[in-house]
Amino acid sequence: MKQQLTSYYPTFITTLVNLSSWQRKLLATTSAALLLGLAANISIPTYPVPFTLQSLAVLLIGAFLGRKLGALAIIQYLFLGAMGLPLFANGSGGIMALASPSSGYLYGYVFSAYLAGFAAEKGYDRHFILGLIAFACAHQLLFIFGVVYLMGYLHITLIDALKVGYFPFVGIDALKFIIATCVMFSLWRYRAKNQ
Repeated sequence: MKQQLTSYYPTFITTLVNLSSWQRKLLATTSAALLLGLAANISIPTYPVPFTLQSLAVLLIGAFLGRKLGALAIIQYLFLGAMGLPLFANGSGGIMALASPSSGYLYGYVFSAYLAGFAAEKGYDRHFILGLIAFACAHQLLFIFGVVYLMGYLHITLIDALKVGYFPFVGIDALKFIIATCVMFSLWRYRAKNQ
């Protein structure tokens, strides 16, 4: 019998709720998608990319739900927004929102949540430094998608795309992955103390 080389830790939500049925998983992903929509509407409208709390919510969704359910929740969020619900930044919705200058970030959220969920399943969110590194990497991943998409959408160079789609957000977004790390680390410490 082959020995499995990797081990996975339970995600935080599985310590609270049994997600064995598809109905509970659907409830968890739908709740996460709606939470992400709420975070998107806490925004400062700027062009071409608004300041929102979405990326913080994406990291927390991935960490809470794990890689598969986290990514599925983001896909569900994109689907619901494309269907017309006002879940995107500044209350926008509809299929055209998925073709706006900031759409690359939306697509990057899927991969960012997956990476944050993978880190949580490896137990990195239970350790402050490992969690910080993992969430920083997951957060930077969405910027790769966003900046590359901006280059194509606006027909600009990489430097110009970085100027409008990355540099204005660096400080605030660093704070977001630090907050995500602190939240998850604190939740796990609280959970360990109360068992």
